[in-house]
Amino acid sequence: MAPGAEGDFKEPKRTSNAVIDQEHAPKKRKASNTALERRNKVVVRVPGTTANLGPGFDAVGMAVDIWNEISVERSHKFQITTEGEGASRITTEVGPDGASSHIVMRALRTAFEYAGEVPMPPVRVHCRNMVPVCSGFGSSSAAIVGGLIAGLVLSGKELRVRSDDGIDPEELLQLANKMEGHPDNVAPAIYGGIQLSLVFNKDLDLDVHQDVMSRRVPIPAGMRLVAYVPSEEARFGGGSEKTVMMRGLLQPMVPRSEAVFNIQRTALLVDAFHRGDLKILRHATRDQLHQPIRGEKAYPHLNTMMKAALDAGAHGAYLSGAGPTVMTICSGASGDIFAQKSEERQEKAVTEAMRKAVVSLDPSQVKAWGQGDYYIVSPTEKGAHVTLAEPAFSDAKLATFGSLDGRL
Repeated sequence: MAPGAEGDFKEPKRTSNAVIDQEHAPKKRKASNTALERRNKVVVRVPGTTANLGPGFDAVGMAVDIWNEISVERSHKFQITTEGEGASRITTEVGPDGASSHIVMRALRTAFEYAGEVPMPPVRVHCRNMVPVCSGFGSSSAAIVGGLIAGLVLSGKELRVRSDDGIDPEELLQLANKMEGHPDNVAPAIYGGIQLSLVFNKDLDLDVHQDVMSRRVPIPAGMRLVAYVPSEEARFGGGSEKTVMMRGLLQPMVPRSEAVFNIQRTALLVDAFHRGDLKILRHATRDQLHQPIRGEKAYPHLNTMMKAALDAGAHGAYLSGAGPTVMTICSGASGDIFAQKSEERQEKAVTEAMRKAVVSLDPSQVKAWGQGDYYIVSPTEKGAHVTLAEPAFSDAKLATFGSLDGRL
């Protein structure tokens, strides 16, 4: 939590290992020989993420409870397979030396090189994707973070997160940011929760060696998300380099009034999350830097669906990342939502309003943008984590539990 922020929220500790679990992170300790040994196999789970949250362009991101799983094991040759979201559109080509455009393979190479295990050893990779690809749900960040963690665990390389003084090193975040180019998705993919990220300016932030840093922002209780994810055909219509194309629409210079508008709204957004004041998100998720031009030039469904969601009672609505997913913030969840009356929650009414809005568009736009799916999900405090390692992290005297799969 940033100095001077309101409330008694304390930022959870972050581990000094490549295995990330902030909720139950132990105090930093000297690594055992077991923790540093090279491993033969690892399975990593990484959450999807939603970025910007309206005005927080390249600065604010949130982990959501949709997961990709990446399994990597040492082998006699390189191989990569994919199942689930985007499987038919994601390359599985890999050269005999591991050269590939697949993001997970590139992240693995970066991790092995960082750990000093060069050349990269042959590995067999299998990806189980539940995060929609090319959608603004952070699929590329999930691939980057998952591949980095898998490579670090296989090589036995631990990274520093905390420092006794100065800026925390956050080595994994630095690596992920260099690959992704901006920290707003990779930070929540690593740490979970809502993350506020900052890129240092070498001319102003003197004596800072890091490129980026992050801070956790609390998730208000009972918060739920309704997302509209357009069809694969619509998402891939502009090619797989959608983020680059969407950034190309933005003005290189912005009027002072628009810059001030977004500064004010981003400050209000962070304050609303700290206070748990969801009502103000209607105003705090508004933006003038990227959503208007993207709605006008690329996403005809955006403004219509956001307005319909707000009119139906959603607290906030925004374009998730570079789009085309439309994300809305709702509330009312109490415990397990399946044990709660649907009338007490907002998701159903908001979803129905968004559905009616998109089918009201021009017929050609409905054909292109109205064939998607609705996701009702929750934010997640948990970030990327290892669910299996061979050899195991646990021994006869120390058991490490990462999930319901048992000991790691």
